[in-house]
Amino acid sequence: MNAQKSLSSISANRDLWIAQYHQELHERDRISGLSAARREGLDEGIKQGMKQGIKQGVMQGQIALAKKFMALGHTAEEAAEFAEIDIKLLK
Repeated sequence: MNAQKSLSSISANRDLWIAQYHQELHERDRISGLSAARREGLDEGIKQGMKQGIKQGVMQGQIALAKKFMALGHTAEEAAEFAEIDIKLLK
């Protein structure tokens, strides 16, 4: 008797279960998409950070080179031209 009652209940709730299943699928797809977008954003941020870090490192090297050139008795203008940097970075 209980088994038949349970089967009846399952059949009656079939449409509700299907709707809930589709809703859960939609939610999993949404979460998966957000997770992928987050990973992609982090990867892009890391790439940009590395580029910026390399660029800053190169710039610091150029400034150091220009300062050494100035220490040899050259003017700031000559050092900036030699190191290919803006003279404002030396002042």
